[in-house]
Amino acid sequence: MIPLSPSAVVRSQARQTLKGNYAAAVAAFAVLLLPVFIITGLNYITETFVAMCSDRAIVQNVIQITVFTPLTIIVCALFSPLINGYIRLFYQASLTQKFRMSDLFYYFENQRYAKTLQLDLSYFLRMLLPGVLCFVPLIAYYVITLGFMGDFAGTVLYKDLAFLLTVASVLLPVLYSLKYFLVFTMYTVDDQAEIGDLFRFSKSTMKEQKSAASQLIFSFTPWLLLCLLVLPALYVVPYMTQSLCIGAKWMSMKGK
Repeated sequence: MIPLSPSAVVRSQARQTLKGNYAAAVAAFAVLLLPVFIITGLNYITETFVAMCSDRAIVQNVIQITVFTPLTIIVCALFSPLINGYIRLFYQASLTQKFRMSDLFYYFENQRYAKTLQLDLSYFLRMLLPGVLCFVPLIAYYVITLGFMGDFAGTVLYKDLAFLLTVASVLLPVLYSLKYFLVFTMYTVDDQAEIGDLFRFSKSTMKEQKSAASQLIFSFTPWLLLCLLVLPALYVVPYMTQSLCIGAKWMSMKGK
């Protein structure tokens, strides 16, 4: 019998955990999309208002900058603890094999909510500059080629290089974020821990486990491509989330 790779073992455990809990996992994913539905509704309202105006282009730009964009940021920020609850739901399931939908809203309670917002903001700020820097080569490529190399912009080589730079711009932030791989699952384990301690523990623990984490994440590449068809996401997202939580569980135990 051919021995399974660590990522294959984790995925197998994830499938076992989801067995009998799939309906709850899909329902949790649907709840997670609530901010998207709210933003979509806000966008529909603004478009309806713009349609009633005579100078649509100017009004649309003004509303986009002054109303819709700030509201989108506010909604994403206020509902970010829902993502923490989603991670908690799957992480607890990796321990108990049971899904408790109440875990989705665990971090909306009183003091937990403020601390969770602080944790999410801290993570965002840590990822902001590296994430932006990863896209600088791609932006520079477009500016140089479109601005000064018009003939080259229509070639096959131009499109191939643009594709490779786009892939690199997406992958590099993922690779950088691996050192924070355990932050949110460890917050699930101990939401009384200091935020700085969570980041320090994750960074020290992941020093020797980034390769395992990256193998697990990228093993889902074919599955993520299926999500382009939309409906497969109902299976892929819970499956991947459960696998990452189980992987984080074993990595944190190894770190301790």
